[in-house]
Amino acid sequence: MTAALVRRRVILLLVAVAMIAAAAVAMDGVPYEPIYHIRPPKNWINDPNGPYRDPVTGKIHLYMQYNPNGPLWGDIAWYHVTSEDYVKWTRPESPVAMWADRWYDRWGVYSGTMMNNNYSEPVIVYTCTEPENIQRQCIANPPKSDLHGKRTLDTLVKSPLNAIMSEDMIPGLVALENFRDPTEWWLDPTHPNRWLIGFVARIKDSEGDNAHVILFSTEDPSFQSGYSFSHSLYTYKYDLDRMFECPDFFTLAQGGEHYLKLSTMPSHRDYFVYGAYQADPVTGKYIFVEDPERSFTFVDYGPLYASKTFYDPILNRRTMWGWTMDELSDTQVRANGWSGVQNMLRTVVYDTVEQKIKTQPVPETKGLRLHKLVDMKGIAVTQTPTQIVASNTNNTLYHEIIARFTLADPATFAADATYADDSEVPEVGVMVRANASLGQYTTVSVRMPTGGPSPSESTQQLETYPAIKVFSTPTAASCSAECNKMRLCESYTFRESDKNCTMYWKTNPMGTSVDATSGTVREPLLYLGRTQSGTIGNTAPLHGRAPFATATPNGFELHIFVDDSVLEVFKDEGLETLTGRLYIDNGADTTGVAVYARNAGTVTVDIEVYTMDTIWKAPTPNAARNFTNSLYNLLDTLIDV
Repeated sequence: MTAALVRRRVILLLVAVAMIAAAAVAMDGVPYEPIYHIRPPKNWINDPNGPYRDPVTGKIHLYMQYNPNGPLWGDIAWYHVTSEDYVKWTRPESPVAMWADRWYDRWGVYSGTMMNNNYSEPVIVYTCTEPENIQRQCIANPPKSDLHGKRTLDTLVKSPLNAIMSEDMIPGLVALENFRDPTEWWLDPTHPNRWLIGFVARIKDSEGDNAHVILFSTEDPSFQSGYSFSHSLYTYKYDLDRMFECPDFFTLAQGGEHYLKLSTMPSHRDYFVYGAYQADPVTGKYIFVEDPERSFTFVDYGPLYASKTFYDPILNRRTMWGWTMDELSDTQVRANGWSGVQNMLRTVVYDTVEQKIKTQPVPETKGLRLHKLVDMKGIAVTQTPTQIVASNTNNTLYHEIIARFTLADPATFAADATYADDSEVPEVGVMVRANASLGQYTTVSVRMPTGGPSPSESTQQLETYPAIKVFSTPTAASCSAECNKMRLCESYTFRESDKNCTMYWKTNPMGTSVDATSGTVREPLLYLGRTQSGTIGNTAPLHGRAPFATATPNGFELHIFVDDSVLEVFKDEGLETLTGRLYIDNGADTTGVAVYARNAGTVTVDIEVYTMDTIWKAPTPNAARNFTNSLYNLLDTLIDV
């Protein structure tokens, strides 16, 4: 081989390496891209669908709403990813499992469920949407050749019987676009060979125009046909949109009690509803009767939405995925080329002491830890932030942080204290995405709301603070009592003129009026502060009620996951959770971690910090070699060696 030929070969190799590096950047270096939250390399995603664990292969299958043609919503298909261990994930070569390609779903193959029928075969039910947004329900199945072969479940074949449930089967349906989002199937308690499945619908009933979870039934053990409308499982009169989304109806290991999970568009939040699944005394059909002493609670205090639970038959546990959308303009999203992530997979457990459902990352998440950066005990926390990880350490935007705070005097968070402004409010927490000078940062904390226990007069509620419930009550005191009892509620306004109580899930801006009285629940808040973050997205704070847990009255734990533009926070093993978004352009300069305490007396912290790995499996050596060889072939064609 001549020297010139060697030089040319070396040049080819260097170019190939550069192209491989460029390919890696294109895959994993796009703006604000998380590495351990599930998403496609590009384009839009929203609701998680399925999910399903195959009891034959052990493989986990997650589907999701996906636009194959761009980063904004539209042309909805089903995208598919798989895992064998909940740690590392794979995108199939052909990741779209179902397209919008039939007359009955040309507007979109919307959200759905995958579950085994009575013959142990996976069946998919999904909302199929005809032009003009006519919503019906359809069935799809993996082909028999796949079920008896590799069981990839990467292609879903639509039933020739579709659509199997239609809008004309629902008494009192208001508008054709208000029938969607199937739950799992379950056996009818009144009939040993009948299965029930739930959907959301907007129905005009005897009490008005209301949000319903409705049930259809079938006696077909294959789940393919024979569906008829049964009855309403649950009705809610106070939703501003008169329509739910993405219901789940499930039991947990503790006592077999039933729970309902709902999403609502006005709040763009998800909720747990507590109650009893029991026979209606008039009809004998089983309905869900809400327990007002426990209902409702938020799934998350951030933009987690359209969450979906599923039961893992191998690990015998129920878990939950949710979707978090972006908080950028359409122009910014188009420039980035992608939008939306699936939240980290969470366990779903009922806490019998706190009487609420808690969610926290599955234990397998620990498999993503790369390096332990910090393990410090008994650090004194003061108003001057204490730097725990310097910015640019390991140059990583991907952290797991576990901070356990202890307060010498928890009474600093007393409900009867009054705070004139934010400078007086007790607050203890962690700074993440901080720069070297700690002049730019995002706070994750537990703090008290401003104001005090005495009701204040108010002119009106700002539009940015959506109401969760409006009802009649005789006095401001009864309005306040109801807000305190309902764990969604942070603040209220009572109008004397019409005796209306309006409850809000954000803190209440106070004003002056002879007619309106407002107040704020005097409990600690789990709080995400973004005003100093440097984000180009939303800087408004996110928060929700987060009292100290009964088991730890002198402190609390914050478990924080930082994944570039995605933050997930779990307080006290998931009793309260909060998801947030950050879009920081100088990302490499804002990787620091610090702790702080303001107006809280003596505080100490035990803290651990880990760097985190990607969830995506690396290409196999053969795949990498084939890619390199293909680059050589391309370059040999372009360059005359």
